[in-house]
Amino acid sequence: MLLRVNIFILIFIVSAERLTAGDMDKLISDLESRDLRTRLSAVEEMGRIKDGMSIDLLMDVAGTKGEDWEIKVRAIQFLGEIGNPKAARLLIRILNDPFLNDECPAIKWYTAIALGNFKEDSRVVDALITALKDNNLIVREAAIQSLGEISDSRAIPFLLLKLNDKSFAIKFSTIKALKKIGDPQSIPFLKKIAENDTDSYVRSEALSTLENFAIKGN
Repeated sequence: MLLRVNIFILIFIVSAERLTAGDMDKLISDLESRDLRTRLSAVEEMGRIKDGMSIDLLMDVAGTKGEDWEIKVRAIQFLGEIGNPKAARLLIRILNDPFLNDECPAIKWYTAIALGNFKEDSRVVDALITALKDNNLIVREAAIQSLGEISDSRAIPFLLLKLNDKSFAIKFSTIKALKKIGDPQSIPFLKKIAENDTDSYVRSEALSTLENFAIKGN
């Protein structure tokens, strides 16, 4: 895997990094190895360090076309866990751009989940709302889950439409997301689900969500 040339400049920056320039040289070398396990180990180390330099390297790995999917999704996971705002734009691109996600459901799923950690970026909500129309069910479900984590009321109208979905997983995830958001405008729709849905688990979750609203005084 070829990393951008400017990555190498970073090792000469004078800062209070926990790694020496030699240590960083070794990690960069490992990231370029032909051996998958060696590259994955380097990504794990970058995720452990979590400093500015390692975040840049993780972003480079996540944004590299043709990287092994296992390594790519591990870098994406770490970027989500670290939650550095500068990674949000890249993750949105990976979610939306077939060139970067290779139309791989696993890459898109992990990316949608990672975006749930960026609550302060309005672009993330827009990207996840768009992902609700993805062709793959697991990607739509991940987008629903992350919209629940972010809990932005702008997502409510789009989530309410998912209560009519034929998929049990989509309806169930949507109800759980609406519970986390806690917006009372969803109450009439949840009542309809609790009373009329054909699936007992879906009805039960809708009822639980309504009870949660009642406890909070909505």
